[in-house]
Amino acid sequence: MFLVSQGERRIWVAAVLGEDVYCFVPDTGRFHRNDGVRDDFFMEQELEYEAVTVGGARRLIEGGLPALDPEVMADHLAEWRADARALEPEQVFASVVADLR
Repeated sequence: MFLVSQGERRIWVAAVLGEDVYCFVPDTGRFHRNDGVRDDFFMEQELEYEAVTVGGARRLIEGGLPALDPEVMADHLAEWRADARALEPEQVFASVVADLR
């Protein structure tokens, strides 16, 4: 699990599950696959990735990550709100813990 930032700005709580990266979207309360962050994580490394524990990720989520800008992220938010494959935080946390074993 990672806290994804750009400078001082916290952007995502992310989980790498296999070859996919799922990011927590405060506006939906769930994790969604994020291909842009996946590409950055595996190739570009333009964003900053700070490893966090499941407990740390839970605290970041519960602490209230800021909602996304509804104008800038309108298309993405519409997709994520309709995402039938979104994962609940507990599903992601369980998957991360299972991968550690």
